[in-house]
Amino acid sequence: MLRHLTENGSVRSDGCERYAAGHQVHWIHAKKCRQEPGQAVEILLTAGDVRDDGWVELRAAFDYAGGLPEVWTHAPDVLREALAGHRGRVYWLSRWHALKLLNGDDRVAGLVNVAFVSGELCGAAAGSSQP
Repeated sequence: MLRHLTENGSVRSDGCERYAAGHQVHWIHAKKCRQEPGQAVEILLTAGDVRDDGWVELRAAFDYAGGLPEVWTHAPDVLREALAGHRGRVYWLSRWHALKLLNGDDRVAGLVNVAFVSGELCGAAAGSSQP
């Protein structure tokens, strides 16, 4: 299990308690992602794809009709760390605005709640600017 996963599988930063878009995954959100995933598009996603401002450009792993969105996360450093050690597949769940990380056994290793608009970063870099 990834270090920054809560009991419901959310990739989150230390101290973040928000369940808003782009922040941690609520247990109901996690349950819906598991029970009713909708269309899951396998994507190519590495730590290098996560920008410092939290924006992530999604790229389909295979031929896909249509473009994928650019999405935002509240803790880019945490997502980069999770992806750096990840050796499984990653899926975009458009119905739930979530990224699903699967391990080598196709078991869920983590969920990332993303947004289409940016917000306040919750990672260590954002909090360190406070006096």
